[in-house]
Amino acid sequence: RRKPRTGRLARSEGITFRFPERCFMQKKWILIIAAITALFFILPIGGRPLMAPDESRYAEIAREMIAANDWVSPTLNGVRYFEKPPMGYWLWAGSMKLFGQNAFALRLPGMLATLGSALLVFFLALRYLDRRNALFAAAVYLTFPLVFVLGSVAILDPILTFFLTATTAFFFLAIDENCSRKKKWGLLFLSGVMCGCAFLTKGFLAFAVPAVCIVPYLLWEKRWKELLILPWLPLLGVIVISAPWAIAVHQAQPDYWRYFIFVEHIQRFFGQEKAQHSEPFFYFIPVLLLGMLQWVIMIPDLVLGLRKNIFSNKLLKYSFCCFLMPFLFFSLSSGKLATYILPCFAPLAILIAAGLSERFFIERKSMLSFKITAILFSTVLIIGAVGLSINQITGWPVRLYSHEEFVKYIMIVLAAVLWAVFMFAALSKNTPPERKITLYIFGFLYVIVCSHFIFPDVVAERKAPSEYLATVPIPADATLITFRRPFQDVCWTYKRSDAYIFLSKGEIKYGLAYPDAEHRFIADLEGLQKLIRSEKAKGKEVYFVTRTDLLTEDFKDTFPPFEWKQSSGNGADDCYSVVKF
Repeated sequence: RRKPRTGRLARSEGITFRFPERCFMQKKWILIIAAITALFFILPIGGRPLMAPDESRYAEIAREMIAANDWVSPTLNGVRYFEKPPMGYWLWAGSMKLFGQNAFALRLPGMLATLGSALLVFFLALRYLDRRNALFAAAVYLTFPLVFVLGSVAILDPILTFFLTATTAFFFLAIDENCSRKKKWGLLFLSGVMCGCAFLTKGFLAFAVPAVCIVPYLLWEKRWKELLILPWLPLLGVIVISAPWAIAVHQAQPDYWRYFIFVEHIQRFFGQEKAQHSEPFFYFIPVLLLGMLQWVIMIPDLVLGLRKNIFSNKLLKYSFCCFLMPFLFFSLSSGKLATYILPCFAPLAILIAAGLSERFFIERKSMLSFKITAILFSTVLIIGAVGLSINQITGWPVRLYSHEEFVKYIMIVLAAVLWAVFMFAALSKNTPPERKITLYIFGFLYVIVCSHFIFPDVVAERKAPSEYLATVPIPADATLITFRRPFQDVCWTYKRSDAYIFLSKGEIKYGLAYPDAEHRFIADLEGLQKLIRSEKAKGKEVYFVTRTDLLTEDFKDTFPPFEWKQSSGNGADDCYSVVKF
C-alpha cells in the first residue's frame, strides 16, 4: 500500500492528513516574526511628537474630514486644499476613529503600508527564488534607513509605495506563463484596483510609475504585442475604484481637476513657472546611497552575484526594471524630494538579497566587503557613543540632551553599542555566512525602536510645536490668528479650522483665494489692527501664535500692543510664542 501523501499535493486531492512537525515549526516561526514586527515596528511609532509641517498638516486634514463629515473635499484650516486626492486622508481618519487623535493613530497606516510592501517582497521572492532569499529580501527592505524612517512618519509616500508595489507585483504574477487564464484576469483586475488606490493617494503618478516598469520589461522579454492587450483589465480596475470619488469631487468642487492636473502635475513635473524643490538631475544618487546605507560597501559583491542570474531569472529582470526606470523617471523631474524614490527600494531589496545570497551563501566567496562594512560601522558607532558621552558630561559645544533627558541619552548609547556588538559577533571566523547577515540585520532592530524615543527636547521646540502649544490654553471662543508657521499645528492642537492667517498665505494660497475664505487672510499690520478692534468690540479675546522672531525682530516696534502668554525655547528666535492682544 502506498503511504498517504502529505503537503500541498494531499490538499489538492482532498486527502486528510496530519501536518508534519516542520509545518508546526513554520507556524511557530510565523508567530515569532509577527511578534517581532509588532514589537519593533508598530508599537513604538507613537513615541515621538508630530513633526511640522507635514505630519501636523495631514493630521489636521484628516481631523477636519471627521469633524465636518465631508469625505469628498479635503480642507485645511477650513479652506479648500486640493494638492492630493483623499485616500491617505481616509486611512488616517479611519485610524483616528479606531485609536483616537494621536501620533500612534496617525502613523499606523504608513507603517502598515511599509510592512505590506515588505510582505509583497517576501512572497515574490518566495515564489521565484527561495525561502532564504524571501526572508533576506523582506529584512533588507525593512531595515533600509529611508524605508523605516519614512514608514514611521505620517506622509503619503509609504502608502503610495505599497499600492505601487502591489500594482507591479500583481501584474507580474498575471503575465507569468504558468498562470491560468482565469487567475490571470483576476490578477490583472486586482493590479488595476491597486493602481486606482495609488491614484487616489497621489494622483497621476500612479499610472506613470507602473508604466515605466512594465513597458521596458515586456520589451526586454520581446512581448511587446501584449502591451496592446494587457492594460484593459487593469484600466477597468482603476475606473471601478476611483470613478465614484472622481465624479463626486467634480460635482462638489468643479475647479478641483483643473487645479490638480495643471498646477499639481504639469507645472510641478515640467518646472513651469517656479518649480517646487528644484534640484539637479543627480540629486537622487546620494539619496539612494544614504537610503541603502548598510549595503553600500557591498555593492561590488551585489553586482558580481547578480551577473549570472539577472538575465535568466524573470523576477530579477523585472526587479531591475522596477528599480532603474522609476529612478530615472524621478531624476528627470524638475521638482525633487528625497521621498519620491521610495518605490525603488522594494525591487532593490530583492536584487540585494539575490545578489548577496549568490555571492556569499552559494558561491561562498570572500565576505571582505561585509567585513569592511561591519568594522567601519561598529567603529563609527563606538566613536559616536563616546562622543555623545563627552558632550553630555562637558556640554561642549552644546549639550544635546538636558539632565532631564538622561534616559534618552542612555537609550541612544545602548543602541549604538548593541549594534556594534552584533556586528563584532558577525565577524567571527566560525560564524556561517547566513548567521553573519542575520546578526548584522538583527542588531539594527534596537536602533529602529530607539529612534522613536530619543528625540531631543531642544529639537522638538523647533520641529514639533504642537507639543509646546498643548501647554498653552486658549479659550474655544477666542479669535485665533496665526502665521504660516505653525498654522497646521495651531489648528491640530486647538481643534480649530477657523484661524486667521497673517502676512503670508503659504500652502493654502489656493483655498484662501475663494470668496468665502478670502476674509481669513490678513495682508498687513493695518488689517491686523482692524481685525483686533472688530473682535474686541464683539467682546472676544484675540490670540496670536507665531514664530518668536516675527515679534522680536520683524515687527518689534510697529506691532499692536500685546501681552506675552508663553514662548517655547526660552523665547529663541526660531521657536514659537503665544501672545494676547
